[in-house]
Amino acid sequence: MLAAGVGFHLTTARATDMARNVAARWSERLAALFLLVAFCALQLAATDVIAQEQDSPHLYAFEITELNEGLVDAEIMPRLDTPRAALESFLSAIDANDPASAAHVLNMNAIPADEQAQRAPDLAMMLAYVIHRHDLVSWRDIPDTPDARVLPDMQSSVGPYSRRSIELGEIMLDAVPVSISLHRYSVDGEEPKWLFSPTVVERIPQLYGAIRQGWLGDWVSLRQRLDTLGQPSLWEWSIVAGVTLASAAAWIAVFAAARLVSRRLSRRWGRWFSATAIPLATMVAALIFRIGVVHLVVLTGPVASNLDAGSEIVLLVAGAWLVLRLLAALTLWLSETFVVPLTSDDPENRRTKTNVYIVRRLGLVLMAILAIGYLLLSLGAFDTFGLSLLASAGVLGVVLAIAAQPLLGNMVAGLQIALSDPVRIGDVVVYNDHWGTVEDISFAHTVIRTARETRLIVPHSEFLSRAFENWSKEGEPVRRIVKIAADYRIDVDLVRRKVGEIVQDDPRLAEPPFVEMVETDGDAVVLWIWLMGTTAFTSWYLHNEVREKLIAFLRDHEEGLFLPRQRHLLVDKTASDFSTPPP
Repeated sequence: MLAAGVGFHLTTARATDMARNVAARWSERLAALFLLVAFCALQLAATDVIAQEQDSPHLYAFEITELNEGLVDAEIMPRLDTPRAALESFLSAIDANDPASAAHVLNMNAIPADEQAQRAPDLAMMLAYVIHRHDLVSWRDIPDTPDARVLPDMQSSVGPYSRRSIELGEIMLDAVPVSISLHRYSVDGEEPKWLFSPTVVERIPQLYGAIRQGWLGDWVSLRQRLDTLGQPSLWEWSIVAGVTLASAAAWIAVFAAARLVSRRLSRRWGRWFSATAIPLATMVAALIFRIGVVHLVVLTGPVASNLDAGSEIVLLVAGAWLVLRLLAALTLWLSETFVVPLTSDDPENRRTKTNVYIVRRLGLVLMAILAIGYLLLSLGAFDTFGLSLLASAGVLGVVLAIAAQPLLGNMVAGLQIALSDPVRIGDVVVYNDHWGTVEDISFAHTVIRTARETRLIVPHSEFLSRAFENWSKEGEPVRRIVKIAADYRIDVDLVRRKVGEIVQDDPRLAEPPFVEMVETDGDAVVLWIWLMGTTAFTSWYLHNEVREKLIAFLRDHEEGLFLPRQRHLLVDKTASDFSTPPP
């Protein structure tokens, strides 16, 4: 009985545990199912809400209570449902000479209602002229969907999104950018409309007034300006022809006047006018042409509009050219006045002259580079290729470094010459077996005037890479050697006395000469006569003269006894051979 009771109790407990496990599993499954159903319901509800919001036409629009209350309905109302349709309707109405219809594309809320009807047509015409003049319409960037949706592309990971504002471009007004944009407006729950923003409409007169019209522009109506905008007109070309003739006449007059003045003035001042005649005449002619095409009349034709930029380029180039010519003439005058008169016997004076010439040349090159950079910056050349230049800076830098290596190397070598002072203008040098005088040191090469009065042009980099002799490095006196070959019987004291007689009281001699026997061989001895001349040139001529007179003396003295001779050993063939022993 006891065993049976224990077994029954164990069976009952096991069944109870199994029932509890089954109930727990079913509870977990029901809870998961409930959560899944709730999540799906929430997802469907959110999707429905999002769909309702996306389908709502008023989501991406500026809510306003009134719009253009002072305007009357036009005969043909423009389409305003999409940005492209609104812009096309605006420009089409202007082309059809219907500014009243085009005014309905403007949000006139910034203008009092009682003035809207009167001012709207003129504002529409002015805005059309501003848009055309600044070329703000890029149809590729203007969408034709009501919400101006932007679709993703291969290069963008951003999803599609809608907009309520489209910007055509920016115009600088008193150094402040003004955005020309279309906005989407909804009035009291009506269908949204795309209109030009009231901020733009309010500034239309200032934007239009900022465009140059020229002195003759007041004679041309705004309607005529719009009709001729972007098209060549006969009256514009007539004015261009007249301005061109006036510019040519001004060039001839200024050039002739400058040349006439240069002939009547002294050489110093006449050189200034002669050097600046061409750039001055070009700058005056370009200035007259620019005044004519910018202030007399504003050119609007596609070809005539390029004349404005062309005249600006010519004016900037001529101005930079004139500045460089004036700077070159001024520095040359300063060099000739304060540097060239320095005595050449002082090495410090020659170093000063060399440094001034090198700095002058490098300054002119630097001014030319700055002028070219200012010209490109003024023309906006860096605005269009700045990004591409930055993107390819590595490759472009390598190419420029390779291409400009000779020029930059010579310029750096010129600075090295100025700083280390290995050679100066006026120094007598022997370079690559050429004896001559350093005549000029430019920013890229050195000019050596040889003894044959020819000019040896040597780039700085090559000049410094080769060894050369500088006879004037430590001063003007130069010692040279006269080498004389003589017979063994020569009387050296006699030669010393004769050399003393030759150079006695000679102003070209810086110190007394001395004679040495420095070499012997089987046939002759070699005498060295050391001569110190006051300059490199005087020492050259002095040592040649001493050689000539000393050779003449040795030739005439005792019938040339001291001249070098070859000695021969005469052998008597009849004599017995001492190398063979007697029998």
